[in-house]
Amino acid sequence: MLWFGSWLTGHQGFEGAWFYSGRGGERTSYPIPPGATGLRIRRWPNEGLDAEYADVLVHEAPESLAAEALDFDAPQPFSLLPDHLRP
Repeated sequence: MLWFGSWLTGHQGFEGAWFYSGRGGERTSYPIPPGATGLRIRRWPNEGLDAEYADVLVHEAPESLAAEALDFDAPQPFSLLPDHLRP
């Protein structure tokens, strides 16, 4: 499965620099950059479809995070959907 990780900045969830792009399966750690308010993890369960994503806010983040354990089906803090399409 293809994975992509990027930092979120500001209080509206703007995407900043990315920190991971690959097929997954590795274990590594990343320092949280100054000004980051969260991170967004995207995954492509099927490369022919749009990515699913999960946002994790820095102040709510656990000490360690397993991307495959994130809930990609829950409403996200910084939804990319217009207000009228949000659940």
